[in-house]
Amino acid sequence: MKLSTKMLTLLLLFSFICSNIISSTIIRDIDYEDDKIIETTSIHFGPYPQNPTKDSIIICWQTSEKTRFNKVCYGLTTDCENVVYEKNLLKKYFHKVKLTDLAYSTKYFYKVVSNCFESNIYSFYTLFAANDSIRFIAYGDNRGEWDNWQHASIVAKAIEEEQPHFVLNTGDLVNNGIKKNEWYNFFKTSSFIHNSTLYPVLGNHEYYATPYFKYFSLPNNERWYSFDNGPIHFIGLDSNYRNVLRPAQLLWLIKELKTNDKPFTIVFFHHPLYSSGNHGSYIPLRFLWGTFFQLNKVDIVFNAHDHSYERGKVLNVNYIVTGGGGGPLYDVGYSWWTVYSEKTYHYCLIEANESKLSFEAIKPDGTVIDSFQIMN
Repeated sequence: MKLSTKMLTLLLLFSFICSNIISSTIIRDIDYEDDKIIETTSIHFGPYPQNPTKDSIIICWQTSEKTRFNKVCYGLTTDCENVVYEKNLLKKYFHKVKLTDLAYSTKYFYKVVSNCFESNIYSFYTLFAANDSIRFIAYGDNRGEWDNWQHASIVAKAIEEEQPHFVLNTGDLVNNGIKKNEWYNFFKTSSFIHNSTLYPVLGNHEYYATPYFKYFSLPNNERWYSFDNGPIHFIGLDSNYRNVLRPAQLLWLIKELKTNDKPFTIVFFHHPLYSSGNHGSYIPLRFLWGTFFQLNKVDIVFNAHDHSYERGKVLNVNYIVTGGGGGPLYDVGYSWWTVYSEKTYHYCLIEANESKLSFEAIKPDGTVIDSFQIMN
């Protein structure tokens, strides 16, 4: 009888150990049965990188079905030999995985796996050091619902061909930020987003809706934020009525400008201080924020809101309206500050190192409509 009790105890112990091993394996490799049940899983949109730092980045994507087992594979080669699993094992559609212990100023390759579905291999960059050269895009006002995203897609594909390290968006990514299907269309249309980190700011058409804050992981409070990349200090602001006159944002902006020691400074937000287009200039903000831009030698201010291209120059600050990302175009005129203006779809390409910043405004067919350089 004693022998039977011992044997039973050993069998129970063996069973417990085996069950733990199997359970652990399931977390790392989906079992066959689960694989069969959700074999229709696919990537709804993404993956795309967000909020890179010197040694980390966040990878986001959404699946067509709720999935529990999700991971990011990454590395310095397309083998993507390193693996990080999503910590939350609850079944859900939207996924975020943070990669850490990365190298500064480095290109990585990555792919995502959800259940049995594996994405293509893409790439991302960590932040660049101040003495590195960087290449990025600025553009805005995608709002592609009016023509089924045809023009927005043309601009996005041209941006993808430029292979920028990252992209600034000056707001109004969609026509109605409350509608999830519009965000789906934006992400599916924005083909560059897999390989280039996107930094958006709030336009008036985002409506502070939940999807904006769900799909983007941005620094600070995500309404206004800053980051350094290469030789440039970037400041993104919220120019919408809810926050535009808030003392908290103004005081934060003044501190950002005063403590900045980078060779170049770029500010971007939605409503333009100088525009000859349909909406025109946001004059009260011109005197509020513009004064500090001039006093602190900001190099470029990017805006949108008017669906056109215009560059103005006031007291050595370049004010650029870049609203040709896909929405219906607006007429644009010419004012005392205007250097160049045109009613056209376009994007802005910027390359910079410690001593020089080069700018080009480019149509999707490759035609350069405006250019200039700033020497440090």
